[in-house]
Amino acid sequence: MKSFSEADIEKYLKYADKNVIPLEEVLGNCFTCGELLSEVELPEGPEKKVVCLKDRDYFVEKYEDLQELGEI
Repeated sequence: MKSFSEADIEKYLKYADKNVIPLEEVLGNCFTCGELLSEVELPEGPEKKVVCLKDRDYFVEKYEDLQELGEI
């Protein structure tokens, strides 16, 4: 299972803010399904800032894709 650091998540947040959607529109919600993070089960690591537990695998896949493309 992939582990994320705070720095990894910060890189992702900067990428998302610049290239996907302004952070003020999504912070506090799962970046994948849109549910409020305060109302769903969360993963253990720092990725709990951006994704719920049920969408973690999808997030890992997309994060790794962005790394391979040199985006983050």
